[in-house]
Amino acid sequence: MSLAKCLSVVALAFGLALAPFGGVHAQDAFIGSWVLDAARSNAGPGLMPTSATLELTAAGGGQYKSVSEATMAGINTRSEVTFAVDGKDYAVASTPTQPGTPALTQSIERVSDTVYKSSIKIGGQVIATALNEISGDGNTLTLTTTGIGQFAAISSTMVLHRK
Repeated sequence: MSLAKCLSVVALAFGLALAPFGGVHAQDAFIGSWVLDAARSNAGPGLMPTSATLELTAAGGGQYKSVSEATMAGINTRSEVTFAVDGKDYAVASTPTQPGTPALTQSIERVSDTVYKSSIKIGGQVIATALNEISGDGNTLTLTTTGIGQFAAISSTMVLHRK
């Protein structure tokens, strides 16, 4: 799998962030299972997963564990990260792993009660940002990823629905 394809999956998997922020209702709105709506999503050629599921669960201590599984070009991938919404970098574990691939990390910050921003880094260099927004009814997540520099091709908009 190419690095760009790997990053596309990682962006989908970890673009959404959760934080313990005041209202329980808003926090609970993000937790759960989400399924990609490929018909309403768009990505560069070869970057759109044929299917994807995003799982978000509380991991305790104000942190959350995010797990995703997607099929892209016939390759099943899985990525996991435990993180807090504090702007710090957290390591992303992906399978399959490409030998010699630099460390992939993600940091997440809250923009508002319904919008979060994450930065995706390879070897410490920001290669993409993602804005993640939940709809007013809590049933749709929209993830807008913007690749930076040579990674501009991974820019995409992914729409997910509550499972």
